[in-house]
Amino acid sequence: MIFAQGNDMLRMNRLLLLFLCMMNASDDTNAGDRTLDDLESLRWQNRVILVYAREPLLGKAIANLEEYAAGIADRDIAWFALDGRALHTNYRGEVAEALQANLLSRYFTPAPADTAVLLIGKDGGVKSRSSDLDLEATFGLIDQMPMRRREMQRKADGSE
Repeated sequence: MIFAQGNDMLRMNRLLLLFLCMMNASDDTNAGDRTLDDLESLRWQNRVILVYAREPLLGKAIANLEEYAAGIADRDIAWFALDGRALHTNYRGEVAEALQANLLSRYFTPAPADTAVLLIGKDGGVKSRSSDLDLEATFGLIDQMPMRRREMQRKADGSE
């Protein structure tokens, strides 16, 4: 009986260690070793929502993104909202000053006259472009993607 308890204790310690490693890894998902200056380092880790808007629409978009924080976190989304002067994000790592200019030149050239929203998949491809930020529709689109379906199935099976 003492031997069984020892094995159970060893198993529990291993599970605890595995759990702690997984928690640490998920905490560091957005915090790479280098400063974020483009979206390449987010590939295969995060989906990305890019929002270009002018005030007061930019403030409303940021409030909307923050309101849906739980759904955003569940779907591994890093978001970036910009207006050409300021960059706002939920990315937890360090952001390079050049990131805003890089995002503007790559995704928003010429600068949109109105609001522009892009969804970028974990594979780095642009999945949708829109003129407004509808997070419920965006979540619906994401939830239909094969990679997201596998993620949801793994969570349902308890293997994630």
